[in-house]
Amino acid sequence: MVRFKHRYLLLHLLFPAAVDLDALRSDIDADQPPSAESTFSPPHLSESSLISLLRDSLSVSFGDIGAGEVGGTFSIKYLSPSTSTVIIRISREHFRTLWAALTLLRKVGGQECIARVVHVSGTIRKTQHAAIAHDRTQILLSAARKRSATARKRKREAVKPVEAGAEDDGVEKQLMESEEKIMAMEA
Repeated sequence: MVRFKHRYLLLHLLFPAAVDLDALRSDIDADQPPSAESTFSPPHLSESSLISLLRDSLSVSFGDIGAGEVGGTFSIKYLSPSTSTVIIRISREHFRTLWAALTLLRKVGGQECIARVVHVSGTIRKTQHAAIAHDRTQILLSAARKRSATARKRKREAVKPVEAGAEDDGVEKQLMESEEKIMAMEA
């Protein structure tokens, strides 16, 4: 019996516009409401749109032969729009080609994007553990940014700081939901 060998790529889609706006928001006066230029929402990500985008990237980067060889051998196993985390399953022979196409990918949904491969593994279990750790750090970083922004705002307004109990409950709930979704996926 022949066994098909796969690789699982854990990748994080980083949107530089969001990073730039976080720095911009810290310098903006708290009294001003956020303008359309100072708010960022990542593009709507779906599995089908991401697969077609990757196939287009393969075609542009490696031509019809590269797109034909790799195009049918990968699938998206997990996609989290909130943390921009994706797990892709691909045949072992072609994972480097897909990785190169991901590196050359520049736009997702019309917005600048950097696809960063965080982890490569031969088993889904190891990839799930890496995804949980990665999601945890992303959620905690996001919560820390929100906390520091509200602390700066309160400091400017000279208001007494509020306890972070309710915020921590929301973060903990988001962490548990993320872990449950990742562990629920099947090979």
